[in-house]
Amino acid sequence: MPTEHVLLAGDIGDLPGIVAALAWLPADAYGQVLVEVGIDDELPLLAAPLRVTVHRVERSPLGEGIAAGRAVAAWVEEWIPDEIDERRTVSIWVGQRVAPACPQISGLVELL
Repeated sequence: MPTEHVLLAGDIGDLPGIVAALAWLPADAYGQVLVEVGIDDELPLLAAPLRVTVHRVERSPLGEGIAAGRAVAAWVEEWIPDEIDERRTVSIWVGQRVAPACPQISGLVELL
């Protein structure tokens, strides 16, 4: 079982931070990258460990950061266990453009 479970989330403007974070991940990391993009934005191919998948999240008509914020909240709900597993590390990085649009992220992170 991999010991590093990750979530990296941001919008297209957060790609430099996402790319830097991906470069630091161990080869056995697993998890997801969520990138919020506008309909005309092109998402480049990102180098990631084999078990880390990259997902395009279409920007909501309600504004920037909302769709990615909802995706982060859903990920946390699914992947953060009720009981801590000391053998595994869960790391979450959320770009600046997502966090202000989703105030509940602060509450979720505080639970960790």
